Amino acid sequence: MRHFLCKILLLLFLAFFQCRMSADLMEGSLLLGLKDDSEESVSFCDMNIDLTSLETLQSYSYESNRSFGDCMAAAMVLHRFHISQNSNLKSENLSHTITLLKEKKPAAYQRLSEAYDTIFADIRYFPLAKQKQAGHSRQFFFENSYGDMRSYGGNRIHEGTDIFGIHTAPGIYPIISVSDGIIENIGWLPLGGYRIGIRSPHGCYFYYAHLASYEQNFKEGDMVRAGEILGLMGDTGYGDEGMRGRFPTHLHFGIYISTRNVDELAINSYPVLLLLEKHTKEYQY
Repeated sequence: MRHFLCKILLLLFLAFFQCRMSADLMEGSLLLGLKDDSEESVSFCDMNIDLTSLETLQSYSYESNRSFGDCMAAAMVLHRFHISQNSNLKSENLSHTITLLKEKKPAAYQRLSEAYDTIFADIRYFPLAKQKQAGHSRQFFFENSYGDMRSYGGNRIHEGTDIFGIHTAPGIYPIISVSDGIIENIGWLPLGGYRIGIRSPHGCYFYYAHLASYEQNFKEGDMVRAGEILGLMGDTGYGDEGMRGRFPTHLHFGIYISTRNVDELAINSYPVLLLLEKHTKEYQY
């Protein structure tokens, strides 16, 4: 009998030891996944996350009374900065990850969390308004083209997302400010044509390019509100001021943030557009 009990105790001890080792390995893996400069990494900028996961994190943020940045940072570290519909985003896993990272790597985690909040905290509307009379039909189309190669002005990567409408003529679709903010840049750029750049309250820089025209005589320093019309979608750019027609009518929408070491870090705007598409304003035009 004593021999039997000893075997049982040994098995229990081995099972406990194995679980403890497994937990330690998992925690070690999480801590290794959060680098000191994660908020400046290529993986961070790529923003590999699908719409369903974004909405799941939004719900968890609301239910747990945590910032969306907290939830994004934990989920991204947990899944090595690549989240898909098959990723496990259970609330208990997220809660454990947040607690662990805040305890073991507070500075690095705070920087990552704040970087995500910079991007997501102020967004309210999709950057184009659709025609009210069109009902529920989809009017805009965009793909994940962040990082694609471009050649005008020298070899470079595409730092935003191009949005096209079902109507291809310039001057039809109103361009909408996705957030409150201050106009930092406006006017002509050879690459962007007539563009406008707006800094949100949390510090995100939203860039709208190739406008056909501006809604009003905006100037640097002007305050704009989320949902305000900035101008009309066009095809300006790729040349001297006033150049039009060198590419199809579209809006180039870009997102930039400032970090410790980078003044203008380009972030993939595609996931943000996925999240905002359900918040598209309608106008009669």
